[in-house]
Amino acid sequence: MRRGLCLLLAVALALAAAGCGDSPPQEGTAYDIYYLNQEGSAHGGDMICSRQEWLDVDEAAPLAERAAAVARRLMAGPTGGELRSPFPENVSLNSLEIRGQWAYVDFSEEFNQLSGVELTLANYCLTLSLSALEGVDAVSITAQGRTVVQQPKSVFFERDLLLSTMDDVLQTVEVTLYFLSDGGQLAGEKRTLEVYEGQTLSENLVTALLEGPESRELQRLIPPGFVVNAIRVDGGICYINLSAESLRLLPEDEDAQRLILQSLAQSLYSVRTIRGLRLLADGKELTKFGVIPVEEVARRG
Repeated sequence: MRRGLCLLLAVALALAAAGCGDSPPQEGTAYDIYYLNQEGSAHGGDMICSRQEWLDVDEAAPLAERAAAVARRLMAGPTGGELRSPFPENVSLNSLEIRGQWAYVDFSEEFNQLSGVELTLANYCLTLSLSALEGVDAVSITAQGRTVVQQPKSVFFERDLLLSTMDDVLQTVEVTLYFLSDGGQLAGEKRTLEVYEGQTLSENLVTALLEGPESRELQRLIPPGFVVNAIRVDGGICYINLSAESLRLLPEDEDAQRLILQSLAQSLYSVRTIRGLRLLADGKELTKFGVIPVEEVARRG
């Protein structure tokens, strides 16, 4: 299903570059919003189409304000034509926040009514629409503050949606992600990560760690809303640039802080080419993670 859906999306996005329907000139600012074609009217895999919508939000307005306006327009549906919103009418937007270059979108409980392909298309339409705004690289989607019941991931990147087939996979790598066990200890969960062109293994690993475990017997350690601005590996050293604002989300308990830091470090050290770890906050190197010296995890054990 994933390969077929991505292929259809690739076709749709190629068509969307020219627009799937003309909209008359209006007052306001034009924003590219991705809708679904009406059922039965898609041609040649044209499932998702972009349309310029004129919204009463100035392009100089704060990014969060513009993103919320785009999300609400997508939910309400297009102003005309054959396109439609991927969202049920009873879904409402609880909040939309921008942290770093991630948009955190929380919908009402009714969003959990979506499942299967309908849920996937709703996620994709939202991600493509918000990623069209400069400054948004990823979209985190929750319902009533919790991970959506039917979807295996909560964070989406535009680049993930533009892949056409599995032939684009550069490599598959087995890693171990560390989460909290019922006994309060770190426990490893084996994952096979796919790395596509334009991605790095370290980015995919940290994204998977932020999304949380697949096993119901394990718990996520990193606080919700924690933002990683950038990741790079140079000479075997992994540099993780965190949002300074996110550090305020760390629990006050020293043992809990150490578990979070060790979860991050041990997960990255499951990649054999990573030998060291450096943490930064908005570009400035950290010596402490909360109250825990970063030196404790600076080298592979």
